[in-house]
Amino acid sequence: MHKNDDNIEQLMLSFLNDKLTLEDELYLKKWISESDANRDQAKRFCEFYHNIEAFSLLENIDTEQAFQQITAKIDHPKSNIRYIHILQRVAAILFIPLFGIQVYSLFVKNSSSPEWVTLRTNPGMVATVRLPDNSTVWLNSSTTIKYPQSFENERIVELDGEAFFDVTKNSKSRFKVSTPYQASIEVFGTRFNVDAYHGNRAIRTTLQEGQVVFHYQGKSNIEHLILKPSQTVVYDIENHELKPNDLNEETLTSWKDNQIVLKNTSLIDLLDIVEKRFDVQFVLKTAGLEAERFTGIFHSQQLITVLEHIKISSNIQYKIINESDQAEHPLIVELYKM
Repeated sequence: MHKNDDNIEQLMLSFLNDKLTLEDELYLKKWISESDANRDQAKRFCEFYHNIEAFSLLENIDTEQAFQQITAKIDHPKSNIRYIHILQRVAAILFIPLFGIQVYSLFVKNSSSPEWVTLRTNPGMVATVRLPDNSTVWLNSSTTIKYPQSFENERIVELDGEAFFDVTKNSKSRFKVSTPYQASIEVFGTRFNVDAYHGNRAIRTTLQEGQVVFHYQGKSNIEHLILKPSQTVVYDIENHELKPNDLNEETLTSWKDNQIVLKNTSLIDLLDIVEKRFDVQFVLKTAGLEAERFTGIFHSQQLITVLEHIKISSNIQYKIINESDQAEHPLIVELYKM
């Protein structure tokens, strides 16, 4: 059975809407595996289609089931299919390339060198990922995670950004998170948060339950610290030393539950949370605003709600600079006092 490009695009469209016949499903699987050009064409189509119909697709398509169907029995009949589930929609104009990320992992799996999978979240996006050992990872905004298709003796992932890990227990296989600047976290099974963006001056690890070992480059050699539940360690990258932590566990981990939890939280720390949550940049126009502190809980709120809370509780005014262009660039918000 011969199919031209128009037919292939129709098959991809049917696949995205979970309406593929068995015959066409088998043909599409074979076609995708035939060449890199075919895989690239399918990837581009999925990305383009999602950018047009992003939010209706999120409502109507079971993405995990669809990708299990399209990838089943191509090369690895019993392999675990990775999936991403959108937890948050930042604004109606923010298009999230969900299928682009999914298809990328599919094509890495079936390329000539299928060692590692790389997943990225856009600014203002939160997602979950299931790893080969069934560990679950929540990815915060602008985060990249890399991991092998299958874990061998040691379970290793590479992280640039922020993630919360719920690691499947396995006393025979260590789980290691490698971060920038020679810092890593090692566990056998536990729940913990890691904030390790490339370019930041600090790496922060928060243990929720279990036990983790934090490895870091000291001033002369590699140092180790064992964390206890509810403990946070902050590693100063420039000075190669640990420094005090000012934030509580709930504030540091509530992002994965689509919340902002403030407990006597400084304005600087609050703005850092909000910048990730809503893909926004703040400019402080008045000196001394850093001393302001806030307490409260936001449940799935919009940016304007947070700004109004800041205004009412502290009399800090705000001005949105480039609202009309926020689809192209991060929103800029100025904060000041009269």
